[in-house]
Amino acid sequence: MPEIRNQAVVLTGATGDMGQAIAEMLLREGAKLAICGRDPQKLAALEQRLARPGAPLAAGVVDVTAEDQVRDFFAKAKAALGRLDVLINCPGLSIPGPIAAAKVEDFQRMFDVNVKGAFLAAKHFVGLADESAGGLVINISSVAAKRANPNAPLYCAAKAALAMMADGLALQVAAKNIRVTTISPGAADTQFWGSRPVPREKFLKVEEVAEVIRFVLTMPSRVVFHDIAFESFDFWRCK
Repeated sequence: MPEIRNQAVVLTGATGDMGQAIAEMLLREGAKLAICGRDPQKLAALEQRLARPGAPLAAGVVDVTAEDQVRDFFAKAKAALGRLDVLINCPGLSIPGPIAAAKVEDFQRMFDVNVKGAFLAAKHFVGLADESAGGLVINISSVAAKRANPNAPLYCAAKAALAMMADGLALQVAAKNIRVTTISPGAADTQFWGSRPVPREKFLKVEEVAEVIRFVLTMPSRVVFHDIAFESFDFWRCK
């Protein structure tokens, strides 16, 4: 089975709870990392936590919806790591509420973060990935893309759009020896929920999501996972 050690991985949305858990898993497995996020303080703290003598690490404050920032970060990542093997798109944004009361700017922001950000990252990763070695794009979607709910229908729509874009990307880049996987976790215990009264104790742990990604990364390149959907059994059986 392939090892994660020395794979050059770009992780966007690294400063969120899920992104940090994924970054820490990758560090334990010996990956070479390039991480980005919007919050300078959180990024600096994560960079300090991940730093190891002799281990390449690139970090950048990046708005994933701004193409110039994304393009520059990917160029920086390749220069620092020597090559790019894996892209993990982790940014996510939900603004819950009824459609009839939604602001157009909130709708646009959700699609920008969840869909446009992944599009821009994939666009600039594909052109830099080494075709001879193969590549892998992992997009973090959600079971919300498959199962609508009345609380955040626009978030469901954005994650569904991300999943469909990933399916189309997979068809386009197969000839370049690049695989594409969509990870669709159920509700996870993160700050994503804010002050909403939800049973976070029954949700997935972020470390469990990171373990699923680790599994995908350690499978042979002859195997492609198109979509992996999973959730907490405790939460699912109580609905």
